[in-house]
Amino acid sequence: MAERACPRCKRVTFDKVCPVCGTNTSDNWTGLIVVIDPDESDLAKELNINIPGRYALKVRE
Repeated sequence: MAERACPRCKRVTFDKVCPVCGTNTSDNWTGLIVVIDPDESDLAKELNINIPGRYALKVRE
């Protein structure tokens, strides 16, 4: 089973529906960032990521 990413919040998951925002996920995504501590990460702040996890950099629906 391939990983998928949410086009709205960019969360990477195996599910067809995003567990964070409930949007249908896409299998067409590139780039990966792992955020462990969003409060201390400048990149997480730049990308508006507030929850630790794995995120795609670009997602197409």
